[in-house]
Amino acid sequence: MANVANLRLSEFIGVNREELIRRCKVKVAKRAATVKATATTTKTAPGVPRFLDQLVDELRHGPSKGHEISKAAIQHGHDLLVQGFTVSQVVHDYGDVCQSVTDLAMETNAPITIEDFRTLNRCLDDAIAGAVTEHARGQQAGREGQSDELRNLINGAITAFEVLQTGTIGIAGTTGALVLSSLTKIRALLESLAPGAASAARFTNLKPH
Repeated sequence: MANVANLRLSEFIGVNREELIRRCKVKVAKRAATVKATATTTKTAPGVPRFLDQLVDELRHGPSKGHEISKAAIQHGHDLLVQGFTVSQVVHDYGDVCQSVTDLAMETNAPITIEDFRTLNRCLDDAIAGAVTEHARGQQAGREGQSDELRNLINGAITAFEVLQTGTIGIAGTTGALVLSSLTKIRALLESLAPGAASAARFTNLKPH
């Protein structure tokens, strides 16, 4: 492994790209709880290398005008949905990248500047939000009825909130906005199912017991 003590994060990832991918694969394999998940581990590999390459590009040149990370994450979320993975597994894919980068940086004493760390978090935030949104949209497309839509919105909000709880990304980013958006849609859906029910529920909760 190369001496990376004086490298910027973009260079660090470039030097250790294959090692980071290997670590992500190991994390997926350890997490796999079913035969199907283990069998499809290698199929999820393109999502990690693509994200690393796009992350390096943003570290070097700034935010992509074409939102390439979000676009790739949407495709990744769709691919994993087709393969039968849950939305939590989709989120874990990107969490593995963050953990692998920070672990290897600590092991090699490679400093990560505040600016680079913010870029890493922003890219993870955009990728997670895109993948979660597409995964939920794909599930909804395969179902009918407002109850299924409500279930998908709730699951999406819970998953996004769980990501925020890990502390990997901040609440003010894209994933935080996804939680708010999901909750807003849930309220609107409840109002459409029973007009005035949401308002009545809010009023009831305010009444002293």
